[in-house]
Amino acid sequence: MTVGLGCDLGGGGSGDATVTGTVVNATDDPVVGAEVRIRFTDGTGDRVEEKDTTDSEGQFSKNIDVDEPTEVTITVLEQGVEEERTQEVSPDVGASNLRLKLEIGGEENREPGRPTDIVLQDQSASSIRVQESGGTSIVRLTFQVVDSTGKAIEADQAVDVDFRFGQRPEGTSLTPSTVETNGQGQATVNVSSGKEAGVVQVVAQTERPDGAAFQSKPVGLSVHGGLPNKCHFSLAPERFNFPGLIDLGVTTSIQVFVGDKYGNPVVPGTSVSFSANAGLIGGSLQTDDQGQGSVVLTSAQPLPDANGGVGTVRAATVGTDDVNTIVDPDNCPDPADTGNENTISKTIPIVFSGRPEVEVAPSSAELGETYDLKVRDVENGNPLAPGTSIQVQAEGTQVKAVGNTDVTLDDTALSDDDGDGFDAGDIVNMDQTTAFTFRVVKDPDPEVSETAEVETVTITVDGPNGNLEVVLTSTSSGTSTASSTQSLTSTEGATVRRTASGGTVVRAPQE
Repeated sequence: MTVGLGCDLGGGGSGDATVTGTVVNATDDPVVGAEVRIRFTDGTGDRVEEKDTTDSEGQFSKNIDVDEPTEVTITVLEQGVEEERTQEVSPDVGASNLRLKLEIGGEENREPGRPTDIVLQDQSASSIRVQESGGTSIVRLTFQVVDSTGKAIEADQAVDVDFRFGQRPEGTSLTPSTVETNGQGQATVNVSSGKEAGVVQVVAQTERPDGAAFQSKPVGLSVHGGLPNKCHFSLAPERFNFPGLIDLGVTTSIQVFVGDKYGNPVVPGTSVSFSANAGLIGGSLQTDDQGQGSVVLTSAQPLPDANGGVGTVRAATVGTDDVNTIVDPDNCPDPADTGNENTISKTIPIVFSGRPEVEVAPSSAELGETYDLKVRDVENGNPLAPGTSIQVQAEGTQVKAVGNTDVTLDDTALSDDDGDGFDAGDIVNMDQTTAFTFRVVKDPDPEVSETAEVETVTITVDGPNGNLEVVLTSTSSGTSTASSTQSLTSTEGATVRRTASGGTVVRAPQE
């Protein structure tokens, strides 16, 4: 057994040392499944024993917790034979080597023609599909038992080969479970998928004449999902509102999720096509192992002016007519509406928003006033993009602003309840994302003797659509006067327009 003892370079704790090794037999072949015991006394005086088992290469690796140079005893056991060696380890010491050999597997079992190893000879496919998906659901694995020279064992040395799963999705099966090798030392097993996708590992194992077990390396294959099912076809944007009217070339991503009728990801490489009635969008993609993929939507002509700034993106793929019995019919009615070789599609709205606009009334800084504030885009009066920050601050003596004074916008929500296609009228959270109120009130401070007085009210909008600041100042008469041009200042270059109702509309400058 070759053992490396030293610092754990793989990210263990500061007191970790890693013990690794390879257990071999009398003929220097790896010993598979040997028990490894590592015993030592820890820093508190307690006796500790760690265990491991050698893998298909006869190797093991174990982290032990030592904070100082410590004597460890390493014992390996297999077939009633054991070997033991003592070694000092420390987190500060590099690797050292130590060789132990278990006296099993003598030359009588290494003669040419006798079984010593099992290898994969042929695999009919690297992946299969879940049952009832329209694709291949069975893969054939052929293993070969060989002797010490690497030649296939002959019929007179035939052995029974047992097959088992290292891991599998639910429902995957092996047929048959045991096979006797033929004249070429071969044993073949069929792996059949169930109704779930996932990763499969198959291991073949047998015994030498002395009863020592040995096994193949795990053989991996993938079980993929079936054809797209409309109950499991989803389309989602990075955000439903992006600043696509600010400039050409602004981008956002559109992601698609495609599953089969069991809710498993579809076969990797399933094609999905895209189209849009505004801007430019990637034409198609092929799904990954998780049934997902994304394309980029770019602001470009034509812009969605006719629909009040709302465009649409459509994704389509080829679907299946298999009825999805595991989905609540109320959640996905008529799952068989579209059949094999017919199109499954999904359409979602995207708001192209522009530069910010603030409307505030009254338009001067006054104590005791209730302010109506609207924040929206200039082009269509739509909400600004999610993440936009709206802040209101009152300055003066013993005053403060209360109400909607610190707001971060959520994404815009839309619903085509009338079924006539998406437009600005389908924005369902318009008021929550554009209309706000606040008040300027007294903020008594017993340490201050001056009379409460407001000097300025500052409204700041900052986000993906741009920045805008509006500062309201007190009128000379001390009362709200909408017509006073001295009661408001704004970001340089912004346009200011008074409204008949006593408010003011301030639009961010156009860059």
